[in-house]
Amino acid sequence: MDILRKEINAIYDAQKLDVERLPYDDVGICLKDAMNLTRVTDGCVVMTDAARDCCHIFAGNIATVLGLSSESNSYRAKFSSGDEDIIYNRLHPEDLVEKRMLEFEFFKFVDRLSPEEKTIYRAACRLRLRDKNDRYILIDNTTRIHRLSPEGKIWLILCTYDISALSDSMPGIHASIINGLTGDVRAMNFDDRRNKILTGREKEILLLIRDGLQSKEIADRLGISTYTVSRHRQNILSKLSVGNSIEAIAAATAMSLL
Repeated sequence: MDILRKEINAIYDAQKLDVERLPYDDVGICLKDAMNLTRVTDGCVVMTDAARDCCHIFAGNIATVLGLSSESNSYRAKFSSGDEDIIYNRLHPEDLVEKRMLEFEFFKFVDRLSPEEKTIYRAACRLRLRDKNDRYILIDNTTRIHRLSPEGKIWLILCTYDISALSDSMPGIHASIINGLTGDVRAMNFDDRRNKILTGREKEILLLIRDGLQSKEIADRLGISTYTVSRHRQNILSKLSVGNSIEAIAAATAMSLL
C-alpha cells in the first residue's frame, strides 16, 4: 500500500547514475555523519542510495519508542530498498499518502534545479507514527539531498524522523518545501491530488466490489464491458500498490479515498 513508489523510482532511474563512477569511498563518512546525528537528536536518520536502491537506517533512543530495538541508542540496519519500509509500515495510512506526494513533488522540483541549488532545499512535514504500543505519536520529518553525483545528479538522500514537541491535532501533515539559504517556506496542499488518485469510475467500481458484486454484475450495472471493468480493476491495484481487490478496498478505506 504505497502509492507513487513507481513514480519516485522513475525519478531515481532518470538520474542514470553510474555506480562505477561514484565516489563510494566517501559514503563511509556520510554514514558516520548520519549515525552521529542520531546520537545528538536521539531520532532516526535514513540515508538512501539512489544508485544502488538501498537505504541505511540509524536510530537513537527513538528505536525503543517505536519498537525497532529493545536496546537504547543502538539500532542500525541496511535494507535492499530505497524506501524505509520499516518506518513506512508504521505510518498512518492517510499520512503515508501525503508523505509520498510530498516526496514526489520535492524530487521533481529539485531535479529541475542546478547542482548548486539542489542541496539547499528540504521537504518538511509532521507525521503520525505507531509506537511499540500501537499508539500514534507525532513525528517531525525532513527530506533533503545529501550528496550529488559528480555530474550533479541526485545520489544520496537524507531523511530524519524526530519526536515532535507539538501536539497539534489538525488533520494533514503540514507539508512544506523550505529554502535553507533564504528561509522561504512553500506550503504544500494535496487535497486536490488525493481526490484524483482514483478516478470517479474507479471509485464507483471499487465500491461495487466492496458490496460483493462480481465483474459481470458490475459491467451490467454500469453499462460497460467486462473487459473495461477488468482494466479498471488492474488500474486500481497498480495505483494503490496492492495485490488484490480485498487489499485495494482496505487501502482505499484506510487512506480515505472512498
